[in-house]
Amino acid sequence: MKLIARLILVMILTYFLSFYMPWWIVFVVTFLTGFIIHGSGINVFIGTFLGAGLVWMLYAWYLDYNTASILSQKVIQLFPFDDPMMLIITSGLVGGLCGGFGGLSGNSFRQLFLKKKQKSFYS
Repeated sequence: MKLIARLILVMILTYFLSFYMPWWIVFVVTFLTGFIIHGSGINVFIGTFLGAGLVWMLYAWYLDYNTASILSQKVIQLFPFDDPMMLIITSGLVGGLCGGFGGLSGNSFRQLFLKKKQKSFYS
């Protein structure tokens, strides 16, 4: 349940804040999401990776579709592949990695403030 909540929160905040803030707002959003909605490390990474990656990939596809691939054809010349869809997937992967590591950092920062349980002799 926390995974879905984290995913939806990251998607909504990243989408709306990216209109007014720079591209790195995805780090701030996922850091705060990882800090507030805690979980295991892999769970936080997957939720924030998917949330940020899907937003970046869907928005790149939307821009590519509405501009009839004009910008994609210009940018694709910089990369070793010829398909504009690979550019969209690469954009989603970069956004996902930024989001995943931001969320993992927020979760790890939260761990600094938690009190460690002392192990019992009998456990």
